[in-house]
Amino acid sequence: MHTHHHLAFRLLRDERGIALPMSLLALLILSTLVIAFALLATSEPLIATNQKMVAQARAVAESGLEQAIWALNNPTDLNGIPLAGPVPALYDNLTTGPGIPITVNGTQIGFARVKVTIACAGCGPNERKVEVVGWVPNDTSLSTAHQKIEAKVYKFLYRGAPPPASLTVQGEISVTGNTNVDSRSDTSCGAKDGTWSLGTTSTGGSADVYGADGNNTKNQTASGAPGAITDLRQNVPSSLFDQYLLKSADLNSLKAMAKANGTYYSGSSVSSLTFNSGNKMPNGIIFIDTVDGTNIDEGGTTTPLSNFASVDIHGGAAADPSGIFSGLIVVAGSLAIAGDFHMHGLVYVVNDLTYTGTGTGEIDGAVITQNIRDTSSTTIDTNTGGNASVIFNCRYATTAGGQLPLGFSIEPGTYKEVADY
Repeated sequence: MHTHHHLAFRLLRDERGIALPMSLLALLILSTLVIAFALLATSEPLIATNQKMVAQARAVAESGLEQAIWALNNPTDLNGIPLAGPVPALYDNLTTGPGIPITVNGTQIGFARVKVTIACAGCGPNERKVEVVGWVPNDTSLSTAHQKIEAKVYKFLYRGAPPPASLTVQGEISVTGNTNVDSRSDTSCGAKDGTWSLGTTSTGGSADVYGADGNNTKNQTASGAPGAITDLRQNVPSSLFDQYLLKSADLNSLKAMAKANGTYYSGSSVSSLTFNSGNKMPNGIIFIDTVDGTNIDEGGTTTPLSNFASVDIHGGAAADPSGIFSGLIVVAGSLAIAGDFHMHGLVYVVNDLTYTGTGTGEIDGAVITQNIRDTSSTTIDTNTGGNASVIFNCRYATTAGGQLPLGFSIEPGTYKEVADY
């Protein structure tokens, strides 16, 4: 009995020594936590400050981008960028030389360096590449943050080169019935011929074609290179059409805009696509591409006809409550417009157009057909009692019925932040 009591006493006595290691362990844990919190208290404000400076640098770079777009849209201003170059030093460097101080309420918050490239790889004549590096607080301090962004900016081709006529056709034209093609009512971007054709232009029935020649006499004809304004200008040299034709860079830019607008079409459906009262066209850029979505080659000789789009537009196709479609219609193939269709804007057809109007439908703006493959005539005709009309309107033609910006703007899908600059 005594032995058992003695053993229990010894065990109790031995347990008294556990307090010290437990205390040391607790102290170690607490010390670790204190050190960790101390490190966090030191690093978190620094991390937050760095994140804030990076965000500010990105905002400064975006301000530099907006400044570059302003300069491109104001080429005659002392601080602008000439359309044909050279690019002023303020907009032609990313590392040294002048830059753009970015201020808020008179206080400088950052510094931007901008480089605008006019003849960039893959760019059309109305595209520019813009690169910007934004620095905070400036590009000389030891403690700085910087961000680089780049984008392509695009200006609608016809802002700089308005169509030369109400109806411009790189092929032959047949104008018959009770058709009216008229360039007299708007000379705000210069007096325009009634029609332009690479080949001959024929008229029949009671068709009326008027250029802005001031004499109000219809269907007068002139041939060859542009001279005095006339009604029907035919046999125009092919080289003169080039400035009015959309190139691959233009088409790609317009595709991106149409995709952003939800009005881009390709795939098997474009082999026979119809817009009517059951499939309406919202205002904006309507781009009907080839079946496989690739541009028809410049000569038009290698792209198979089976890849071309074939589009019909009937009366009642405009989704706008006014019944008038405002925008740009681009068809990578052939287009047939029939019925009482009214639009404000520009029609651009890569191959061929047939326009058979009825009712009070008309196209206010301009029509251009490239006739890249089709050698038959672009036909503007009317049904009995109908009225197919193309009335030149400079604003509608050069802004796609008010749906495109007046100057350069960022192409959808080209804005990006550049890492590890």
